[in-house]
Amino acid sequence: MSKFCENCGSELKDTENVCPNCGAAVEETTKKDVKVENSTVNETTPNTDKGAKNNKKTFALIGGIAAAALLVVIIMIALLSGGYKKPVDNMLKGMQKADAKTFLKAFPEVMVEDLEDKLDDEYLEKQLEEFEEEYGEKIKMSYKILDKEKIDKEDLEDLQEKLEDQYEDSKKKCKVTKGYKLTLKMTIKGKDEKDTDSTTLNVYKIGGKWCLGGAGSSLF
Repeated sequence: MSKFCENCGSELKDTENVCPNCGAAVEETTKKDVKVENSTVNETTPNTDKGAKNNKKTFALIGGIAAAALLVVIIMIALLSGGYKKPVDNMLKGMQKADAKTFLKAFPEVMVEDLEDKLDDEYLEKQLEEFEEEYGEKIKMSYKILDKEKIDKEDLEDLQEKLEDQYEDSKKKCKVTKGYKLTLKMTIKGKDEKDTDSTTLNVYKIGGKWCLGGAGSSLF
């Protein structure tokens, strides 16, 4: 590769250290300079990679937060939309297992104390035995909601008045805010037989909890 005198511009041989034209000393075009330039480039490259990694971590964090928020929304929607089914689930589960504690969860909290003596494990065991005599052992109960009709405000207020009259000391637990009349397809199946029938149940939100009301058009 040719080199030139920095003083007069004359072309120089690679072996010449002094310019034959003007006598100026020839400075080496340093490989050191090149190395320094390369070194500078190499030093900036890792910083770029680090920035890219940080960006990826930031995007991953944002994505994780968004996914968590979406999960919370999905759970809340499921709870709010399906809560009215809970008392029906508790009723059937309590009957299948002859478990009064589970069965009573289907009713308003304010009424549980009055019902405990009537709807105990012994009573449910007798009911289960009757089912087993008719359908066989390993009783399973299930249901499908065929229709859901909103109970009007006037009926809700009537029910609240009845509860408040009966439970004057627990009026806060008697607050009735919502209600549905459910038309259900009920199925009971044992080892030997199976039966399916349609029925209606009223469910109400009383004291902030979804509970069973009466069957058919009655409130309780």
